[in-house]
Amino acid sequence: MILLLSLACFTSLSAQTDAERKFMASVDSLNTQFINAYTEKDYPAAEALCQKVIDLYDAHASQLAEGYAYVKYSYYYNMASVQAILGKKQEAVSSLLKSLNSNKMEVSYNRVVNDEDLKDILNAPELQPALQRLKETTDYLYILQNAPEYTRTQPADSLPRIVYAQADEPDLKRVRNYFRLDSVAVAGDELATIKRILTYIHDKIRHDGGNGNPTGGNNSINFAEACKDGSRGLNCRGLATVLNECYLSMGIPSRVITCMPKTYISDCHVINAVYSSTLGKWLWIDPTNNAWVTDEQGNLLSVQEVRARLRSGQPVRVNEEANWNNEKKTTTEDYLYEYMAKNLFYLESWTRYGFNTESDYENLINYIFLQPTGCDSSQRNSRNLSVNDDQYFWQAPR
Repeated sequence: MILLLSLACFTSLSAQTDAERKFMASVDSLNTQFINAYTEKDYPAAEALCQKVIDLYDAHASQLAEGYAYVKYSYYYNMASVQAILGKKQEAVSSLLKSLNSNKMEVSYNRVVNDEDLKDILNAPELQPALQRLKETTDYLYILQNAPEYTRTQPADSLPRIVYAQADEPDLKRVRNYFRLDSVAVAGDELATIKRILTYIHDKIRHDGGNGNPTGGNNSINFAEACKDGSRGLNCRGLATVLNECYLSMGIPSRVITCMPKTYISDCHVINAVYSSTLGKWLWIDPTNNAWVTDEQGNLLSVQEVRARLRSGQPVRVNEEANWNNEKKTTTEDYLYEYMAKNLFYLESWTRYGFNTESDYENLINYIFLQPTGCDSSQRNSRNLSVNDDQYFWQAPR
C-alpha cells in the first residue's frame, strides 16, 4: 500500500519559501498522477512517476528545507511497492532500503510488515537489519512491552500528595453553571454521569490539533468562550483541561494526564483520569476521542490497567461510541494498539488540580513524571518530580 503525502506532514505552509511552494505544487501534480496510475494498476507508469518525484527533489534540494526530504524518501517507499508488484524484487529491495535507511520519513514497523505490496520482498536478507531497527524504534507495542518495570523504592511520605479542588469553590461553581452540568449529570449514577459529561464536552468543542489553545487563561470557561462560535477548537490538552474542570465542579476527582512516547516523534497525547468511587480506580477518559476503555467483559479500565494489559497481551477495547469530531470512528487497533501504545511509555500528572491550574502563576504547580525504572524522558524538566512508583502516582484521592 502506497504512502499518501500531506503537506502538513513535514512543514508549515506559512513558513514556505517561493521555491518550496513551487516545488510542492509540482509534487502535488505528480502525486495525483501517481495515485491515479497506481489505482488503475498502471504500475510501469506509477514507477516512472516515482522516479520523476525523486528527480524533482534532487534538482531542487539546495533550495528546500530539510523536512522536504520526506517527499523523496516517501517516494522511494512507493517505488518499492510498485516494483515489488511488477516482480522487480531486487530493485524493490534497493528502493525500500533507501527509504528505511534515510531517517527522513515516518513509517512504522507494523505498517511495513503488513504492507501487501511488499510481502514478497520482506524476507530479503539485506532488509533484515533495517527492519529490526525499525521494530526497535517504531513497533510501539513491542517497545512498551519491553519497557523496564516500575519500582516502589521511594517512601510515599517523602513525596507530595496530589490534591483536588472541591466542587464548592467559587470558580468551580461558575464552571458548573456555565456548562449547565446539572442537566447533563445522571442522578445517582456516577459512571453514567462520567460518560455523559465526556460526550457532552466532546460534542460541544471540536478537537483541533493544528493550533495552540486560546490565550487569556488555561481554564474551561475561557477556552469554551473562544470556541463557542465554531471557528476554532482545542488541542488534546485544551480539551482535557476543560473536561477536568467540569468533573471537579461536579465533585468527581479528575486529572489531566500527559501520555508520552519513549522517544518524542511528532506528538504525545493528553487524556483524563477520572476517579470512580464506585469502582475505586482512575478511569481512562479521552475527550479527543469520546473514549473509555474496557476489558473483554466490558468492565471499565483505569489508565494503569490499560497500560498493564497492553504490556501483558491481555485484550483491551475502546467503546463503540468512540470517534474523532463525530467524523471518524476511533478503532481499538489504531487507537490503543498503535497510537496509545506509543504514548504510554511515560506519564505525567500535575501535583494539584483545580480551576485555571496551569496558568495560576501565583500558585505554581509541579509535574510528576512516572517513568520505567532506569529511564528518563527528554521531555521532563529537571525541576519536575521523577518517580518509578506507579502506586504513588495512582494514589486514590483523599
